Amino acid sequence: MRWAIMAASMAMAVPAFGDDIEEIKPLSVEQATELVATTKDALFLDRGTILTPETAEILARHEGMLYLREIDSLTPELAEALAKHSGRINFEVSTLTKEAAEALAKHKGSLVISGLTTLSEGVAEALAKSEGSVGLLSLETLSLEDAETLSKLKDGLVLPSLLTLSPEVAEALAKHEDTLTLGECPDLSPEVAEALAKHDGRLRIKYQKSLTDQAAAALAKHRGGLDLDLGTLTPGAALALAKYEGRIDFSGLKTLCDEAASALAKHRGELNLGHLETLSAEAAEMLRSNPEIRLPEKFR
Repeated sequence: MRWAIMAASMAMAVPAFGDDIEEIKPLSVEQATELVATTKDALFLDRGTILTPETAEILARHEGMLYLREIDSLTPELAEALAKHSGRINFEVSTLTKEAAEALAKHKGSLVISGLTTLSEGVAEALAKSEGSVGLLSLETLSLEDAETLSKLKDGLVLPSLLTLSPEVAEALAKHEDTLTLGECPDLSPEVAEALAKHDGRLRIKYQKSLTDQAAAALAKHRGGLDLDLGTLTPGAALALAKYEGRIDFSGLKTLCDEAASALAKHRGELNLGHLETLSAEAAEMLRSNPEIRLPEKFR
């Protein structure tokens, strides 16, 4: 039986005019136990679900991913109980205290936190001690001090929603030694790209609409693997990235002009163009000449 705690069962129903509002009750021990026993994959708790440390500890026994939507208050006691879960946990919270973050940092798996647009004092320091990867999916601003702190994280760091990225913050994040994932950088200047190129691990830039030739030339100095989710790739940027010494994944690229294809065909190392949808016969032939380039089946 597929389970989810839905608004109709655990949160308040929408009352008719004049009706009393149904009281929101915490998830019971019996309900939590049954959820764990009957859910085989990811376990989702819908908005409005109220947890206690006791029920959270039961849910932590679930072997799949936990997805907790809109937690009203993630207390240190609740975080301590959930941290006993061995798999990935997705939280949706609007605030996170230092004490709750310290408890979460004891978690052995991945932590994915959405809803949090800023970090309170001490939260970055606490999360940096996590043993698994940390994703701050809604974080919009990041101070230089917090960037320096988060760079000490031993596993992957995911920051896809930063509104701005200065060269100083980029250089601080580049000290991170595992996979670093960033979102679209509207201000991806050559200076920012130069700073990010100092990163030694895998560098992933998601949702990037375009890349200037100068920024591409700076990123080409990076070592450790590039994943560029680009909307378009100019011939100049392709020529610069063709000099990259390592694997490149163009995860969002749907089309490629002949000039860009000619440049990429000269790349030495693995190159993934597996998401291409349109390509001229001439471009396909040039790319097929390089056995290390991965193409969709229809272009092979």
